[in-house]
Amino acid sequence: MGSFVGTYLRLLGTVRPYLGGLAGALLCMVLLAATTAIYAWMVGPLLKFLITRGGEGGAEILHLIPGIDPSGLDRGQMLVWLPVFILMVAAVKGISYFGQFYLMGMVGQRVIRDLRTRMFARITEMSPAFYHRTPTGQIVSRFTNDVYAIEQAVTFAVASYLRDTLEIAALAVTAFLLDWKLSLIAFVVMPAAIVPIVTFGKRLKTVSLDGQNSLGRIADRLQEAIRGMRIIQVFGAEPAERRRFGEEADGYFRIMRRSFAVRALQSPVMEFLGAAGLAATIGYAGSRVAAGTLDPGHFISFFAAVMLLYNPIKSLGRMGDVTAAGVAAAERVYALLDTPSPVRDRPGAVAAPPFREELVFDSVTFAYGDKEVLHGVSFRARRGEMVALVGPSGSGKSTLVNLIPRFYDVNSGAIRMDGRDIRDFTLSSLRVQIGMVTQEVILFNDSVRANVCCGRPADDERLWQVLERANARSFVERLPQGLDTRIGEGGILLSGGERQRLAVARALLKDAPLLILDEATSALDSESEREVQAALEELMRSRTTLVIAHRLSTVYRADRILVLDEGRLIEEGSHPALLKAGGLYRKIYDMQFAEADQEEPE
Repeated sequence: MGSFVGTYLRLLGTVRPYLGGLAGALLCMVLLAATTAIYAWMVGPLLKFLITRGGEGGAEILHLIPGIDPSGLDRGQMLVWLPVFILMVAAVKGISYFGQFYLMGMVGQRVIRDLRTRMFARITEMSPAFYHRTPTGQIVSRFTNDVYAIEQAVTFAVASYLRDTLEIAALAVTAFLLDWKLSLIAFVVMPAAIVPIVTFGKRLKTVSLDGQNSLGRIADRLQEAIRGMRIIQVFGAEPAERRRFGEEADGYFRIMRRSFAVRALQSPVMEFLGAAGLAATIGYAGSRVAAGTLDPGHFISFFAAVMLLYNPIKSLGRMGDVTAAGVAAAERVYALLDTPSPVRDRPGAVAAPPFREELVFDSVTFAYGDKEVLHGVSFRARRGEMVALVGPSGSGKSTLVNLIPRFYDVNSGAIRMDGRDIRDFTLSSLRVQIGMVTQEVILFNDSVRANVCCGRPADDERLWQVLERANARSFVERLPQGLDTRIGEGGILLSGGERQRLAVARALLKDAPLLILDEATSALDSESEREVQAALEELMRSRTTLVIAHRLSTVYRADRILVLDEGRLIEEGSHPALLKAGGLYRKIYDMQFAEADQEEPE
């Protein structure tokens, strides 16, 4: 219960910046509650006025109109003023309802906007380690299902708690003013209603949390299936995937069955308790009316107040479901927001100065969890050098370059830029000096312009220049809207080579002093590869470049080649020197060029 209340209070704390809107909504709710109470109160006098020939009941009502003296009005004049009064009350009630609904809705939407923005900002701060251990579907579920549940809890549940509580209070006061003895009998069941409300709330929170986790797993399964559909179909795995998805769907069905059972039981229990109080009230009131100790008009007004209490009480009961689901969703969202990034700025971190001299790996060791993948790696890359990384799959090449922009932090040792540990620099100032082209091209469902700029301003002339250097201008010019053509999710509307060339153009535009290339030309045909390689060589001039090479034909011109094996740097030197040494590099070379020694460049 403490966790439930704490989470809900934290959620309500997000309303603090919008207290003005909340205050306006609250004022409208007070007016709404007051007009509802007036409706209930005037039922008895109105019926008395209509049934009798005098103006007794009408005079009671018209006393509420400022400047009107009912004693000076005859019945005909009262018949004019009473409808006017009813319309006035209805107008105030309608305006109040609109005001509270609109203002609370806007407060809720602003809170949800802020929450979504904070969540997105948070995931952009997280290192790749977070995404390795957190399924994508779970993250997407937090932005969709969980935020929707929170939206319902903030926008509708909070409004209902305030509005309905005020209505209940106004109607209860009206009932007590009409007859306190009847009110005690009618409301004696209220304390008893707290027990089922609390019990149902706990159950619904548990069920809602299970349901949201299950929806996250369904999203994971769906995303994996869509991404791997070609493999599923080629290997005939459709039945197995349908079975796996069906198991997740069945799990969600069982959770929802529990949820519906709790929700279906909640309303009848609350209605029975209300009916018990009403039955006792009618029995007691009937005896008093018969004895002449209770005015029938007062009883009718009292009965109207009690009946009008039914809807807000029932609404509050329904809001228990919404609140439980919202709090369960908020716990998942706050778990994301409260998760610290393994890589963040140190206290006192400073902006990195422009890279000038060298990048040094000093006895760098790194592990994924308990698995150490780099063991005391040391080397230096001077400004303007091209350093190639070669080695078998799993030797640590990608891990090594991912340490430079601090996607991960070293476990021991240090990476130094111009003599200073890169952890002393702010992440943003370090990464602005690094360009990267990966083997797996990352493009967004946006225009060519947006993908090349990637958040950096550039005019058309500059964009066409970098596209020309990346051998991409010709195909971009052929696109329907040129630079403004949308290229689909992941660049699906482009060929593999075209996607790779856009990634190269993006790195050319950034013009960073440090460049990381993960076999950047691997997806290009021979002619395009030569042209882009020439552009990359121009880009690499006076810059420090680390190239992960899967094909040795791309690293002949490297100033130095580093050979990694099982996370250790075992060889270092130029291409001719490493061939002459006859080590692992020579072995890899022979495997790739066993039949073509004559193709070795001079």
